Amino acid sequence: MKTVAVIFGGKTVEHDISVITAQQTLKNMSKLYNIIPIYIDINGVWWTAQNLGESQTFLNFEQKAIKKKRVTFLAGSPVLMCESNGKFKKQDKVDVALLCTHGKGGEDGSLQGVLESSFVPYTSCKVASSAICMDKALTKRLLKTFKIDSVKFIEVFQGDFLSNKFKTVQKIKEKLKFPLIIKPARLGSSVGISLCDDVEELQTKLQEAFAFDDKVLVEEFLKNAEEFCCAVVKVNGHALTSKVEQVDKGKIYSFDEKYLATKQKSDKKIDNDLENKILKESICAYKALECDGVVRIDYLYDKGKNKLYLNEVNSIPGSLAFNLFSSPFRDEIDLLIDEAICAYEHKQEQVYKFSSSAIEQYCRISKNNKYAK
Repeated sequence: MKTVAVIFGGKTVEHDISVITAQQTLKNMSKLYNIIPIYIDINGVWWTAQNLGESQTFLNFEQKAIKKKRVTFLAGSPVLMCESNGKFKKQDKVDVALLCTHGKGGEDGSLQGVLESSFVPYTSCKVASSAICMDKALTKRLLKTFKIDSVKFIEVFQGDFLSNKFKTVQKIKEKLKFPLIIKPARLGSSVGISLCDDVEELQTKLQEAFAFDDKVLVEEFLKNAEEFCCAVVKVNGHALTSKVEQVDKGKIYSFDEKYLATKQKSDKKIDNDLENKILKESICAYKALECDGVVRIDYLYDKGKNKLYLNEVNSIPGSLAFNLFSSPFRDEIDLLIDEAICAYEHKQEQVYKFSSSAIEQYCRISKNNKYAK
């Protein structure tokens, strides 16, 4: 029986969405796994408890969590350590971590680095890929080399903005046409995004976005653009796509529309040529970014110009994008777990040891070298 750590939550504005993804995932996992839910609270502290699979627990975690205990991994060991009487003791060896974390700390390579150092296989993009996918500007720049287009944009850094706000606004005004979309560069779930119609409100919108990140993306707004999404998952080392879905939205696809709206999504007929282009570019982007696990890619389509733009790449999508696949969610979870373990085992076949006399040589030289002592 495989021991699976389901990790979710985090010190991020996407904390609540991560909790929902985990609840959906836990309810659809096979009973053949030994499941250890690990909740990272809003302060970044790791916990396990008896009722982490119940959504009501997170309405007031401090009061509702039953027998909660702090947990952690130690570098160099895949054994989960559990706090008891003020001391951490070994609990279970974890075979794989199923990541339901969104946003900073959980999707940007940070958590992936912790798991790498503890030799725990995990179901998401690796460290470098996660970091690039989390940064919208880096993603667009890299994919441009693969001839995948994005809407015209520029990056604005908080330090530059604070040192000369007038110059920053003028630079944006010269390079881009209004209206503009202002968004934190390394955030998701549409948090911190706003629409800017003229130069008078640009400074204010930038200031609001900098509350979430020290780098902001400013893009030209496409009026009447249609939005599409497609998921990609790796199966036996090959990238396979889900269906393409059109997104119903207002001017911008807001947090409320994504997670709080109650209306049903409509299955609109998508032009075959456009659908095929989205599928093709999704595979290309997945490979170019060296992704693993399941990834959702969002697109904007300018119907008037017949132009498709890649908007962003979500390396750990909400609900693990299970709604985009025709197979049961349980099958997707099993696939992610098996692929993660297989990739980890393959990685262990690489050579990690190299014998040399470098240390002995250094010791001999350092005896007579005061700077080496």
